[in-house]
Amino acid sequence: MSNIEENYQHLLSVIQESQGDNKDLKATPTIIAVSKTRTLSEIKNAYDCGLRDFGENYLQEAVKKISSFQHSVDWHFIGSIQSNKTKQIAHYFQWVHTITRFNIAEKINRYRNDPINVCIQVKLQENDVRDSVLINDLPNLAHQISELDNIKLRGLMGITTPDIATNKRPKYFNKLTQAFDDLNKQGLDLDTISMGMSDDYDLAIQNRSNMIRIGTALFGERSI
Repeated sequence: MSNIEENYQHLLSVIQESQGDNKDLKATPTIIAVSKTRTLSEIKNAYDCGLRDFGENYLQEAVKKISSFQHSVDWHFIGSIQSNKTKQIAHYFQWVHTITRFNIAEKINRYRNDPINVCIQVKLQENDVRDSVLINDLPNLAHQISELDNIKLRGLMGITTPDIATNKRPKYFNKLTQAFDDLNKQGLDLDTISMGMSDDYDLAIQNRSNMIRIGTALFGERSI
């Protein structure tokens, strides 16, 4: 058994433990294997374990991998989006998790012939300098995006800043799930809460995440 396979089996075990007996958490969350800086061989090993969703942060690196990988998987763009990269993102990816502005969504929409799945990246902490959307601005942006023909707004994505202690993160995860619920009460049909990474995916799942982004806990520490 390879290290990736061992890590994957451990991951599944922790997921099951995190769900416990909570009937609302019965479905196994989608695991996005974060494959930035990883080789095609490592990606193939993860594929052989049964993983079918892979996340990339850097477009140029991702395009090379996507063009070379000969198996049917869903590619998720999870990096920051530059306006001049929207055409390639629209062409190569099935999911985009980092929508923060309407003009970016509009450009991706323009370059698609069929709907692409997207999540809005939400700011969970006031001191977070990453490009993200304030919760108060979410309703207007979400409703605008939902009107685009070739965009399927699936849900919300959130990340806490590294300085937040792991045991303090549920407070911020709950902010995201509350925002998700509020948008659905306003008539949107969202189904995806994308939150949780290698060091906190168990807590994210307990707070209703159904899509987790796993790099180190699957592939091991990066060598570069």
